[in-house]
Amino acid sequence: MPSYSFGPGGLVEEPRRVPRRAPVTIGGPPPSPPRSTVRARTPLTDETVAERAGVDADTPQGDAAVRLLALQRHQSAEHARLLRELAPLWVAPEDGESAPDDREEADLVVAVALRTTTVRAGTLLRDAHLAVDELPRLFARLEAGDLPVEWHQRILRSVRELTPAQRFELDTRVAAWDLASIPVQRFRRELRLLIAWLHQAGQNAPRPEDLRDVALEGSPVDDGTATLRITGPVPEILSLARRLDASARAVQDQQRRALADGAPIPFDPDGAAALSGSPLTLAALRYAILTGSVLETGGIEVPTERFRLNVTVPVMTLMGFSDAPGVVDGTVPVPASMARMIAAREPFWYRVLTDPVTGTFIPAAASSYRPPTAMLEHLRMENPVCAVPGCTRASTSRAEADHIQEYDHTDPASGGPTCVSNLHLLCFTHHRLKTRGMIDPVRGPDGTTRWNIGTERDDRSRSPGKNRPRATASIPANRDLATPTLASALLDAWEQHHWEQEIKALMRNGAFDEPDQLDHEDYLRRTAPPPF
Repeated sequence: MPSYSFGPGGLVEEPRRVPRRAPVTIGGPPPSPPRSTVRARTPLTDETVAERAGVDADTPQGDAAVRLLALQRHQSAEHARLLRELAPLWVAPEDGESAPDDREEADLVVAVALRTTTVRAGTLLRDAHLAVDELPRLFARLEAGDLPVEWHQRILRSVRELTPAQRFELDTRVAAWDLASIPVQRFRRELRLLIAWLHQAGQNAPRPEDLRDVALEGSPVDDGTATLRITGPVPEILSLARRLDASARAVQDQQRRALADGAPIPFDPDGAAALSGSPLTLAALRYAILTGSVLETGGIEVPTERFRLNVTVPVMTLMGFSDAPGVVDGTVPVPASMARMIAAREPFWYRVLTDPVTGTFIPAAASSYRPPTAMLEHLRMENPVCAVPGCTRASTSRAEADHIQEYDHTDPASGGPTCVSNLHLLCFTHHRLKTRGMIDPVRGPDGTTRWNIGTERDDRSRSPGKNRPRATASIPANRDLATPTLASALLDAWEQHHWEQEIKALMRNGAFDEPDQLDHEDYLRRTAPPPF
């Protein structure tokens, strides 16, 4: 079943490779298993690695091949150490009602310790459990350095849909292969054959209908583009692609006729066809048709988004005096030219005030327990994603405003005010963890938030009931990174202006040749700072 990506280049088919030797049966008993012994023709050793790479042993390339082989084995052993440390932190989904929160807490601890995201931490914990607890024979080969990390990760991805019995079968068979010597092509081919056989033998292969999905592929990249992936059964995806292509060709023909007749050009949202005098490309038309289509939901009313889509553009960029990038929803940078184009199309602009030097957002006023809409928008400027360290869940839709110091409903004046300095946005999951006391943020006077994550009993403490956090992290206040740069540029321009004014004064007084009066460094020491 292929996947299709809608990206800057249009609709791209990415067919999933199917092994040519994969057994296929219709009815009857399952096919016979693939070979259980996979051996290399020659062992891969320090003496043979150069020959297999096609270089002479007594050359710099040959010496490098030997070192790289040793490095691969060392990396495998180190990766095994990481998985062994992570495996005890795994929380199984069926471990009771508190399992989801405990699992999120474990993800957060690992994310802080490894300086990664909570999503990546969760993946590492799941892989560690699979490797250590369910594939112990292959894990031993990884520890020994025989199994490259890349190969091991491919195996873990392949077994996620298998049953425990099938994983045991795979672990037994693959661990018996000559993993230290077989080439990568042989490994991948044999692994695909084995996975295909296990699926057919167990009759648990996922149906194409069960894999329908529309998802953002990865994260938006820094060039201002993103990719949407659509996956589904081949007939449905091919039908969609052909209908989209036929629509684009029909519009292109109409644009070509309109240009020839001097008539208004249809479906030209940006005016690009009128400007160039040529019809839009099929790729551009497919994209415009897809993104401009009305989404049909069968009469179900879709609620409006809680927040507007913010594109933050530095004022100097808007004026054309800087090429500092804009930022979409506080996370994705876009080129200055795109930011100016987006701003030009919008009928309304919203001003965001920041300190001219530090870039700190100037807080909005507060008057009640529930933050007003303007304050929520302000908070989202500071927290485009959940404020918990390592969490990448966007705060666009379901984020919840949380009081760092709890609001006192009986005596609001006693503490916990509803103000920007005492609020942040948390995703639903981490807001629940904070409510349960599993994470505890404390904000300092400089805006830095110290996160105490989880609790564990301190057996070394003299107080038997005293607990300590399992992990801590200090996160500084979010800053508008462009503002300090622009403020520095303005400061330089201000100083240059006064320097030029003094030069002109010296020229008028006939004292231009006096070097002590032209000392720029001395002038800067005597000049007062600019009034901003």
